[in-house]
Amino acid sequence: MRTLVVGAAKSGVAAANFLAQRGEEVVLADAKAEPSLPYPLDARAEKAFGREDSALLDGVHEVIVSPGVPLSIPLLEEARNRGISVIGEIELASRYLDGSVIAVTGSNGKSTTTSLIGEILRVAGHEPIVAGNIGEPLIASLDFQRRRTYVLELSSFQLEAVDRFRANVALLLNITPDHMDRYASFEDYAAAKHRIFRNQQASDVAIVNTSVSGVSTAARILRFSTTESVEQGACLDNDALVLRIDGDERRIPRSALKLQGTPNVENALAAWIAARVAGVNDLDTQVAFGTFRGLPHRMVLVRERNGVQWINDSKGTNVDATIGALQSFPPSSVWLILGGYDKHGEFERMRGLVAERTRGILTIGKAAEVIAEKLEGAAPIMPLGDMQHAVQWAAENAKSGEIVLLSPACASFDQYRNFEHRGEHFEELVRGL
Repeated sequence: MRTLVVGAAKSGVAAANFLAQRGEEVVLADAKAEPSLPYPLDARAEKAFGREDSALLDGVHEVIVSPGVPLSIPLLEEARNRGISVIGEIELASRYLDGSVIAVTGSNGKSTTTSLIGEILRVAGHEPIVAGNIGEPLIASLDFQRRRTYVLELSSFQLEAVDRFRANVALLLNITPDHMDRYASFEDYAAAKHRIFRNQQASDVAIVNTSVSGVSTAARILRFSTTESVEQGACLDNDALVLRIDGDERRIPRSALKLQGTPNVENALAAWIAARVAGVNDLDTQVAFGTFRGLPHRMVLVRERNGVQWINDSKGTNVDATIGALQSFPPSSVWLILGGYDKHGEFERMRGLVAERTRGILTIGKAAEVIAEKLEGAAPIMPLGDMQHAVQWAAENAKSGEIVLLSPACASFDQYRNFEHRGEHFEELVRGL
């Protein structure tokens, strides 16, 4: 039987290699004639680069689609019309996975929460495998020797293409507008996120922010919140993180958590519930809270120079992530670097916080004009074009006690390979001042 893999990015190449190594006939297709492969392709896999024609489907029994490829492209519509199954790499991997699955999704905080859960499990001696939208694709991370706990970050793009995949513990951190360049409506985007609960059973657990409604799952639902009390789940009570399950209440001082900012308290509450469900004792969780210092490009202090703090939050790729970042700073203290590839973000929702917390906005990338239009009058706006000019301008104008924050509220693909590349360039420029 012949399998077509569409999209030659990380998960696509990993899926093609996995199938080729199993001796299956596999074709890797990509619309680009010369895609930049993230790692070598198995020689037994056939290449079909620069093609999206329906002839690729001849003799194919299943299509594996990469997350970056919209399910609406004509090739995939034709596959469905022919009755050919179209799934993602996560669905493929789930067929061979031996162990339990903790899956994390949300508009913001996915990577931090996934990594924090992994850290808690490691402290507890569980040797988890952390994969998915963070690190290596799941299909390249499977352990065929023994049962493992898999902690997976899953994007809406990955969840679109699951069918029988089941999360024993499913976390939905939040849902706010994102990727509106790909979805017809916010409801469609939210529906993709809710697919994380697909196939859950009564013995499973769903961990959900109190801000999220309309959850449909057979699993037990535990809630978390930093703004309201929770009877079954976790919440913030003044200076303590509180876990309440079945009448048992435990507390961890907020000061034990090294991560800064209210969004990270929410992430920690969700991770604590997941750890407890996985059988980890609360002391190990508290130890991990103290050792986990966050991830690159997420609210990282790059340096302090002449009294000015330079902070890299390149992972702030949507409006709500940037709002969360701004809330961490005092009034009128921030020079905010905004811009990049516009995912049809609602920049106007930032007006109040921009007016309150920033000294001004330094715009870069393709979204600069839209940002200037939506935020006109909220703060001074300097159109600087690219990162180098923005950093240089900030170095010449920011004063002691102020903050220069890269939290772009946009994707990076107009000027960079990804948000990591953007953050690395920012840090390189800042260290070179």
